[in-house]
Amino acid sequence: MIHLVNYVILYCIAKINHERTTASVYHLLRGKRSSQTIQDAKLYELSSYFGILKNLKRSDFEKIVEKLQESGWIVSNHKNYASLTEDGYIYLQSHQKTFPVEWLNGMQLASISELFWLRLQLTIQTYTNLVQGNNNFIPITDDHTVQYWFKQHYYHSRTDVRESVDHLYKELLTLLESLPTDYATLFVHRLSGYQKIGLSLYQLAQSSHLSVYDVSLLLTCVIHRFVTKVKVKSNDFPYLSMLIPPSEQHVADVVTQSAQKTKQWLEKGFSIDQIAQIRKLKRSTIEDHVIEIAYIDPSFSVESFLHHQAYTEILHGIKQSKTTKLKDIKSLLHNQYSYFEIRLVFASVTDNNRSMIP
Repeated sequence: MIHLVNYVILYCIAKINHERTTASVYHLLRGKRSSQTIQDAKLYELSSYFGILKNLKRSDFEKIVEKLQESGWIVSNHKNYASLTEDGYIYLQSHQKTFPVEWLNGMQLASISELFWLRLQLTIQTYTNLVQGNNNFIPITDDHTVQYWFKQHYYHSRTDVRESVDHLYKELLTLLESLPTDYATLFVHRLSGYQKIGLSLYQLAQSSHLSVYDVSLLLTCVIHRFVTKVKVKSNDFPYLSMLIPPSEQHVADVVTQSAQKTKQWLEKGFSIDQIAQIRKLKRSTIEDHVIEIAYIDPSFSVESFLHHQAYTEILHGIKQSKTTKLKDIKSLLHNQYSYFEIRLVFASVTDNNRSMIP
């Protein structure tokens, strides 16, 4: 059986190609909020996969990696640095169009889509119950922030419930009709409504003869696709648009809390050394925060840390070196620039321009 989770892990290992351990792939898929994981996601063009499998257990991940090795698709050394075999690359190429991974946008949408999904579930459940005159039901989510959001949304919208249900139905139908039938079925069966509880991931896995992780990934693909479409064509989806949190929220959701505090000091005009002194942290820690912010926040400028000539020379060195290893790049540049400055250049190059870097 072909598994989406196998494809995703193989793809990630192919990208890191013996430069990171398999553990880095696990942290990436879980969406670990650390400077290293965020850097890996950007550096190895894996931003789309960041945080797409937050329910992945470490033990299950290790079992999957072990099976991939047994299948002859990957090889790894005693330090768990892995790379694909020729058969592994053949598997990847032969299944490139099997799965809708191009719909994924983890770094930008992982947290936003999760919130959208919870809001959608609760909205559908509540409206369908209210239409039937039932005010007594157990909310599908126990997330108090989502429940509070719905109460505020319901109070301020003051629209007719039946009218809201009709509009939501039409908008969702438009999105579902753009999907393959099996994907649409998975999505619909997950929803709860009046006298109907949505199926669990385990139940869906059993009925569709897939693994729980495959189902989770497919649903994530669908939800990311929906959020992207609604954001791009918000006028066509006015009701669903209201369920999507502000786009800038993803920065706060991905960047670590400590890095957010550093960002606040930077915005007040403080230097790295000043912030390190104020926060009683090492300069290297504040530098890590700056790199983290630069990777996540597209509005963040590195100009105050790096002059234009240095940027140009480092970028040229990166291209010349044909590697992502900082030590090799630093050596090629005759140790003129610090690791921090080299990392800044990597961070400042957008994913769209990532092909410029080997």
